[in-house]
Order: sequence, then C-alpha cells, then structure tokens
Amino acid sequence: MKPQRISVIGIDGSGKSTTILRAIHSLSHQVVICKTGRSPFFIRKGEISPCLPRAADFFENLFRRVDATKKRWWIGLTRLLFVLFQGWLEPYMIKKYQPELLMGTRCMVIDSAIYGAFYYPWISRRMATESKLTYARFCSRLPFRDLYFFLDTPIEAAMERIYRRISDDHPEITYGREYWLHLHEHEESLRFLDQKFRETLPRAQAKASFKIVEIDTVKRNEEQVSTLIGQYSIKFWGGYPFEKWIRI
Repeated sequence: MKPQRISVIGIDGSGKSTTILRAIHSLSHQVVICKTGRSPFFIRKGEISPCLPRAADFFENLFRRVDATKKRWWIGLTRLLFVLFQGWLEPYMIKKYQPELLMGTRCMVIDSAIYGAFYYPWISRRMATESKLTYARFCSRLPFRDLYFFLDTPIEAAMERIYRRISDDHPEITYGREYWLHLHEHEESLRFLDQKFRETLPRAQAKASFKIVEIDTVKRNEEQVSTLIGQYSIKFWGGYPFEKWIRI
C-alpha cells in the first residue's frame, strides 16, 4: 500500500518544524512514519532511526556555508540540489521502511515553485504559476502531498518567533540579530512568500485532489497546533471524509 503523504507548510517562523516533530512523535504510537526533508528519519512507537545521517549532515553544512554568503543565486542552487536529492530519497525510504505515513515540512513541489520565484525572480516573472508547479514536479519527480497543513501566521508573529530562535541559538548575541536572519526571513520577504502561498495553493489544488487544513497559529500555541496536526492526520489516514479546504 502507498503511504499517505502529509506536509506542514507556511512562511518561515510559522512553527512548522516544532509542531510537526511533536505530532510525529505522538502519531508514531499508532502508525509507522517516515519523516522526509531535512534530517530524515523513520519512527515507530517513539523509537527513531535516522535515515542516511551523513547525507543529512552534508546538506546542513552546505546550507550553513552558502546561506552565510547571502548570495541569492547560490542559495537557490543548493535548494535545487536538495530537491533533486529528495526525489531519490522519498522512494528509497518508502521501499526500505514501508511507512503508513510520510510527513515533513515543506513540499518539494509547492515550496519549490514559491521559493523559486524568490531566488530567481527574473526567470519566474516569465512563467505562470501553473508552469512553475509543473517544472517543480519535473525536477523533484514527486507527487503533490495528499494532505497539507497550512499554518496561517501574521508576519509580525513570524518575525518574533524567528528572533526568538536566533536568541536561543546564539544566547551570547545582544545586538546585531539581523546578521543571523536567512535571506528570506526579512519582513518584506515574508510578505512576498505569504502572498505566493495564498496564490499558489488554490491553483495547485486545481491540478490535484489534495486536501488543505489551514490553522490559525495566533489563536493556538505550538502544542495545540501539533495536537490538531496529529488529530487531522490520523483521521485522514483512517479515511475520514474531508472537505477540500478546512479553516480552523
């Protein structure tokens, strides 16, 4: 049986990584899960088995070094390399672990189409959204996910979370936080990406029959969001009838 594919998407600072990891750990006591994307692993009943940790470390080191250059073109190229790798990794994990759920942050199709417009705007302006999605599917060699959790987060709240992350990662820093921001973590960039998500999701959904659960992250803390992700994921896996787009 093919696993159900689930992604948590949204702008940087929306809490994707934290919430999905909590949800995966909880769900692993009910279903077998592979976490794809960065730092991939297999988990069953709370027991984690990292998948290809050397490859994961290679990409993390590559991202860290190239991100520090602040050069948009080079950063975009490393992300394209990562997407190509994911096109091989996902089928490999399915064959090796035979999971019931595939879960991860970002979607190699939708996010690639959106962030491609950010890293290569001079090329993106010549392409319609549908063409970007088609090209992203071609590069990734992956399908759309079956279910998306779109974390709706105001820009101000996202920036606050990003700055909090920087303070946690670099407690010695008392000023100059702007230096530690990634290229796409500035307020203007987040507004651009948020707009692109809202433009791209309906057009992608017109091309495929996936479901979307949009979660307002202002009304709920990260623990509550992860609980919702877990609840809706297990319902979806169990065949519960879903509306095309649910807003909660």
